[in-house]
Amino acid sequence: MVLATAVVMGMSLVSCSAIGVVGAVYTGTTVPHSVTDNKLGTKVGSVKCTSILGIAAYGDAGINTAAKMAGIKKVSHVDVKTFSVLGLFTTQTYFVYGE
Repeated sequence: MVLATAVVMGMSLVSCSAIGVVGAVYTGTTVPHSVTDNKLGTKVGSVKCTSILGIAAYGDAGINTAAKMAGIKKVSHVDVKTFSVLGLFTTQTYFVYGE
């Protein structure tokens, strides 16, 4: 039982980052990540990272990268969308909003 608990706890920590609500079997959430006092912008950029089996993770999910791709100079807020199945396959997509 102790080993099973340790495995579940360890799996919950593997992904691109440990932000947001995580379900043990399935996760499909979008949560706010960062907010500034800048006005809500009309531009949005997105970036994604992926983790496979908790062994390998890849992707550039930097807020700066998303902002540059969308031509955003002033970030208003960031949302994070997480999708995960059993912690075996996880993606996190960061949506950066601003002007």
